[in-house]
Amino acid sequence: MSEFEQLNNKAYGFFDGKSEKNNVVNFIKHHADQNPEGIAFCWVDQSKPIVWGNSVVTEMQQQKITFGAFYDLICHTAQGLREAGLEHGNRVIIFLPMSLPLYQTMAAVQMIGASAVFLDSWARRDQLGVSARIAGAKSMISFEQAFALCTGEPDLAAIPIKIVVGPHKGVYSTSLDKLVAAKPFTTVEAVEGNETALITFTTGSSGSPKGANRTHQFLAAQHYALNKCIPYTDKDVDLPAFPIFSLNNLAAGVKTAIPVIDIGRPSEKDPMMLVSQMLSFGITSATLSPAMVVGVAKFCHEYKTTMPNVRRVITGGAPISNETLALMKKAVPKSEVWVLYGSTEVEPIAHIEANDILHPKQGLGNGEGVNVGHFAEGLEVKFIKIRKTSIRLENNDWGQLEVSPGSVGEIVVSGLHVCKSYFNDPGAVAKTKIIEANGKVWHRTGDLGNLDSQGNLWLVGRVHNAIARKDEMLFPVKVEMLLKRHPDVKQAAFVGLPDPDLGEKAYALVELKDMAADRSEAILRELEGQLRDAKIPCDFLGKIENIPMDPRHHSKVEYGLLRDRLLAKK
Repeated sequence: MSEFEQLNNKAYGFFDGKSEKNNVVNFIKHHADQNPEGIAFCWVDQSKPIVWGNSVVTEMQQQKITFGAFYDLICHTAQGLREAGLEHGNRVIIFLPMSLPLYQTMAAVQMIGASAVFLDSWARRDQLGVSARIAGAKSMISFEQAFALCTGEPDLAAIPIKIVVGPHKGVYSTSLDKLVAAKPFTTVEAVEGNETALITFTTGSSGSPKGANRTHQFLAAQHYALNKCIPYTDKDVDLPAFPIFSLNNLAAGVKTAIPVIDIGRPSEKDPMMLVSQMLSFGITSATLSPAMVVGVAKFCHEYKTTMPNVRRVITGGAPISNETLALMKKAVPKSEVWVLYGSTEVEPIAHIEANDILHPKQGLGNGEGVNVGHFAEGLEVKFIKIRKTSIRLENNDWGQLEVSPGSVGEIVVSGLHVCKSYFNDPGAVAKTKIIEANGKVWHRTGDLGNLDSQGNLWLVGRVHNAIARKDEMLFPVKVEMLLKRHPDVKQAAFVGLPDPDLGEKAYALVELKDMAADRSEAILRELEGQLRDAKIPCDFLGKIENIPMDPRHHSKVEYGLLRDRLLAKK
């Protein structure tokens, strides 16, 4: 029996029936009781603006809040929410950037037994209405500018309780300042472990965004899994570039630095700003998107900068090249650099340290994909045949679904830290889950991969971007990484388009850097030769402007949007 199977009645989220101990706010309460003076969050003092030039800023004024003060803030906010008309079981949309108000309101909503609906600040407007419709929220908490943005979305405009954050001129149900002025809520609401604590939305890169139903038990299990995979110390200062990773920090009692950059709007100064914050704040660990790692690694290489206090960097969300990993290792010479493979529904799935990628053991892998290491503890795993339709398991018989050992297949996983459903979206559940007769849920990751002889997982692509050309399946990861190695290529995509003879034609597309425009023909000839040498079938190689990338990581191609654009030109 694994450690995760023994959690029942021994950890937050796993108590039988309705219990205060199932509410994940208890993680914060525990640290407020045990270490009230420990720092929960620190951030750049906005009253002392920084003038960003072209060099690193090594002294940045900070603001901080302790766990004791943060929990007290949550208690006041929770009572304010109740007085505003919210109660156990309601859903509250929170549309705020990474900031103290984001985590304050999210925890306060959960404290009263309501469900927080998190909308990323990068979300496209057309996704906001879909998300609101799925959630059926009673309240929304956001800035005035966001409320103005949402006036054209009827599902958002119809939300009855609107709570504004910060300066405003309009009329709202109440404000965050007024919530905080309420007397503190003195108890944590008792909840069932399987009650919804948080709804977060997928990027929608393979279709419409889906609302992952993160129960209190799931969030607790996710914390225990991450803590096993990437444990922290009480001396750590962590810089997470993703809001959800901050929740794991709160559960672990780790000091969290709120990023100085605007996560939703990348800029060319982001690498310098991140390096400045990491040096100035004494950051010891960071979780960065692949695009951020690329920027930071290149910046440090160009400006001969190192960050000796960093002991661990984590990245994930999209493939990352060996060249970038090597540069990052030089930028943080005393640090481990971990590549974490996971998703909205399952985090972590697998992980690997950069040295194991850069210096692989002989005979591992077949060169078709990227190595993401060994599976995380607490997961059961299967590899199934490539199918783009829903799967209904008959008599618990996996025999017709699974591929032979070592073959490429879709990765499906089951375990306590696997999200089992999507909120108010049975169609998404049918498409992405396989449910056994006893109710056991397996999540279809949509990712394709296989295991090598040492148990390492190699990713080669996704089900929705695999190319069925003649009698052969082609996968994009290997091709895109090859194309992006060229110094003049900014971004690359390998995509299939319908063809009456081949089934699908394989299109290799590159977005060139601005300074390479006058050499495009020569660059394409070079790339053509590299594809030929690698024996990669390619029916069309050409350049394209602005390959669409996912808004969350800015690291993954949005193949559906790209196909639509290409088909519109035909």
